Amino acid sequence: MRLSAVAATAFAIFSTAEAQNRNIQVGCYAADPRQDGLLPKLLLDSNARARADPELRFGLWDAGNKLCCTSPRSCGKFYGFTYNHPYNWASRTSTGMIDGQNVRFTCVGFSMGQCTRN
Repeated sequence: MRLSAVAATAFAIFSTAEAQNRNIQVGCYAADPRQDGLLPKLLLDSNARARADPELRFGLWDAGNKLCCTSPRSCGKFYGFTYNHPYNWASRTSTGMIDGQNVRFTCVGFSMGQCTRN
């Protein structure tokens, strides 16, 4: 194998690993506002969260009510958290079960810094 091919392969591997280790912010909201209280409980339960949305099976921290903005005039209230794995969905709706109730919720991926505590 040529040295240039080895270097290109190593660059591709390290670039992929680096991209996977970047933190992002995810904001979620319940489809039914009456279930706003159940959503944090569902998302903080790692098993329930992974069953509801396998893309959210990895660790999260800094969870709480947040204001997430895509621009200064485009903001919304979410139950947001920092996530240590790519979440490649602009918006994804899932259903999970907690305390015997189905909770339908939507999560949106944000860049770091787009969500702050409100």
